[in-house]
Amino acid sequence: QLSTGDLEVERRHQEYPQLRAFLKLLLSLARAHAAASLPLPAGFSTCLLSERPASLCSVFAVHAGFGYATEGERWDVASCCLSLFLQLLEAYDPSSDPSHELCGAPPPTTPAEATAWLLSTRAAPAEQGHWEWVSGAGGGGG
Repeated sequence: QLSTGDLEVERRHQEYPQLRAFLKLLLSLARAHAAASLPLPAGFSTCLLSERPASLCSVFAVHAGFGYATEGERWDVASCCLSLFLQLLEAYDPSSDPSHELCGAPPPTTPAEATAWLLSTRAAPAEQGHWEWVSGAGGGGG
């Protein structure tokens, strides 16, 4: 895991070799598992999608505000983040996700059912800064 302190040092120098190497390592691991038709390691997506400051979601959310010594590095960071999101989505199996149970719905079995379920739910804050899915508040209207 990339530490918040390491990321802050890179931000001060406006160069992100460790962040880029870490993202590329994670992407290589995800692609290797996909190529071998293996599921992602347990906790892989949970770790990447957490709310910690150096997680994939947090880095992608604020990367545009980082200073960069070269513009190409900005797009390399963005590309790595988006490629990892894509790998996570491709590996996602909605029928094995217990989140649907929180909404009282049966597990989706087709991509169309998964899309309908996601559009009919929304993420809402729960206790201790975590998020949970709640039913009926979605609809795609934002």
